[in-house]
Amino acid sequence: APRAVEYLKGRGLTGEIAKRYALGYAPDGWQGLEAVFGSYGNDEVAKTLLEGGLLIQSENSSDSPGANQTARRYDRFRDRIMFPIRNPKGQTIGFGGRILDQGEPKYLNSPETPLFSKGNTLYGLFEARQAIRAQEYVLVCEGYMDVVALAQLGFPNAVATLGTACTANHVRMLLRQTDRIVFSFDGDSAGQRAAQRALEACLPLMSDDKEIRFLFLPTEHDPDSYVRTYGAPAFEKVIKEAMSLSSFFFKIASQEHELTTPEGRAQTHHAAKPLLLSMPPIALRTQILRELAIRTNSTPAELEAFCGLTVAPAPVQQTSYSNSNQRAPNFIQSGGGNRTQGAPWQASKGSQKRAATQNIAPPQAPTDLAEQILRVLIQFPHLGKALDTNKRHLALQASELRSAKALELMKDLLAQCDLVELIPGENGKPPTVGAGA
Repeated sequence: APRAVEYLKGRGLTGEIAKRYALGYAPDGWQGLEAVFGSYGNDEVAKTLLEGGLLIQSENSSDSPGANQTARRYDRFRDRIMFPIRNPKGQTIGFGGRILDQGEPKYLNSPETPLFSKGNTLYGLFEARQAIRAQEYVLVCEGYMDVVALAQLGFPNAVATLGTACTANHVRMLLRQTDRIVFSFDGDSAGQRAAQRALEACLPLMSDDKEIRFLFLPTEHDPDSYVRTYGAPAFEKVIKEAMSLSSFFFKIASQEHELTTPEGRAQTHHAAKPLLLSMPPIALRTQILRELAIRTNSTPAELEAFCGLTVAPAPVQQTSYSNSNQRAPNFIQSGGGNRTQGAPWQASKGSQKRAATQNIAPPQAPTDLAEQILRVLIQFPHLGKALDTNKRHLALQASELRSAKALELMKDLLAQCDLVELIPGENGKPPTVGAGA
C-alpha cells in the first residue's frame, strides 16, 4: 500500500520500527477480509470475525409488514494504518487504526471482546518491556503514534492507554515492570482531566518506594513533535523535571480555591479528603497531609480528624490467667514486702516500676521445673554458655529430669543471675522462679 508507506515515512518512521511494532494497512473496502477468511455469508466465519471485533453487522429491514430482515456484514477497519495490540505474551488481541486522510474518528479501536479490554491493556507494553527495565522508568503517552514515534527517536520505553482513562489495572501492570512512572499529557483541559484520573488510579497503589510524575507539554506539542522540535536531550530534561505526585496532588486539591480565605481553605480540604482516604497509610500520605495542613493554615490533627484518618487505639484484650492450680500469685512483685496477687512487678536493677495494665494478670509461672529451666535459658542465653559440659547436657535433657536434678541445676543457673530468684514453694508446692530482689 504505497499511500500507507508514504504516510509512515512522512512521520519519520523507518521500515525497521514499522516491523518491530508490526504496523500494517487495512485497505479501503467493505469486505476485504473475505479474501482471507471466506464469505461473510457463512455464519460460522462471520461469528468468529464478529466476536473478534473485525466485522460489524447491521440489521436492515423493509418497512413492509412481514418483510424478511437481512444482515449486512462489513469490515470495521477500512483505509487505516493498523496498530496490532499485543498482550504481555506477544499475542495479538486487538487493533487500533488511524485514518490516513481527514475524517472521524481519527483513531478507531477494537471493541471489547473476550480477549481485549481497554481498561486492562496498554499499547506497546510487550515491545517496551526490556527498555523499561533498562531505563528504570516507563513513559505513558496518549496515543499509538506517540509510542512508535518515540521509539524511533530513542525513547523505546513508552506505552499508551487505548483511548480510555488510566485505570488501576493499568497502574498495576506498570508497577510490575518498574518503580517509576512518568505520565505525559497534553497541556490542555482534556490533558488535565486525564492526568487527574491517572492520579486517582495511582493513589491507592502507592508505596514509599514508588515514584510517579506528571509531564505536561505545551498545548501545541505532543511527545513526537516536541522531540522533533527541541531534540531528545530537551525531552529528557522535561521528563526529569516532571511534576511530582505530591505537587500534582496539591494542584488538584487547591485548583480554583482561594487559600487566603477560610472558604477556599475549607474547599481545599473537601477536595483533598477523597484523595487522602484512597491512599494507604504510608509515609508519603503523612507528608502530604502535613504539607496540606501548612498550606491551609490547619494542623495535621485537624486535617486527620476532618478526613477521618485518625485511627482509634485497639482495645486491650483482657485475658484470664486463673486456673485450678492458682499459679499466678507466685509470679508477682518481690522486694521485701508481701507478695500480693495483682500488684505490679519491678526489676531489681534501677528500681523502675513497669506499668501493669489494669485488670490484666501477669503471665503464669510454670510449676514444672524442667520447663522453668528452659525458660530461664531462653531469657538469659549467656547462662547456657557458663554451664559446664555435664550441666549443659542436663539442660538439653530437661524434659526428662527428676525434681532433685532439676532443682540442683536451677539453683546453679540462678546463682549466676541477679535478675531472678528461686521462690520456695508453700504448702507442699514446688519452688518457682520470680523477679529478683
